[in-house]
Amino acid sequence: MSAEQGRELWQALVDAERELAPIRADFYNKAQDRTAILRHALGGDSWQQATALRFLRDFPADSPALLPQLVDLTLSHRWALAARQVIDRIPRDRLWPLLVPIIDAKIATTDPDDLRRLAELLAHIRALPLLEKLVVRARGIDDPEAREVADDFTDQYRLFWSPPS
Repeated sequence: MSAEQGRELWQALVDAERELAPIRADFYNKAQDRTAILRHALGGDSWQQATALRFLRDFPADSPALLPQLVDLTLSHRWALAARQVIDRIPRDRLWPLLVPIIDAKIATTDPDDLRRLAELLAHIRALPLLEKLVVRARGIDDPEAREVADDFTDQYRLFWSPPS
């Protein structure tokens, strides 16, 4: 591919973004039951999920209502980072009360790989008290992989946790 062809492709991408911007704004401003549409998309095929996550990254107003689905997507290797970034855009005063029961339920029943993904989410959004709770739970599981999660995150975040009583 020549440099000129590369510039033409770039310009086509810029033009497509320019066309997409008003459609995204219209969806945000005019769609009836936007949250339900996004909830369905988050459970859809990869194009639906990718589009919903990109939309929520830029327009996070619906994210609190979609938090259970977003947390589930953080457990997926494919969508973990994008879902974490969307969750990170939720104002903390709205996020914490919604997140605590979701994380409490997940850490009580999840496998070591999911514990690691949840720990990565909690570290990403700096939910350190919840991360500490997850590490304590992981340390109590009779599984070397779960204890490895506990060790990894203890080494990185122990200084930020509450002092022992």
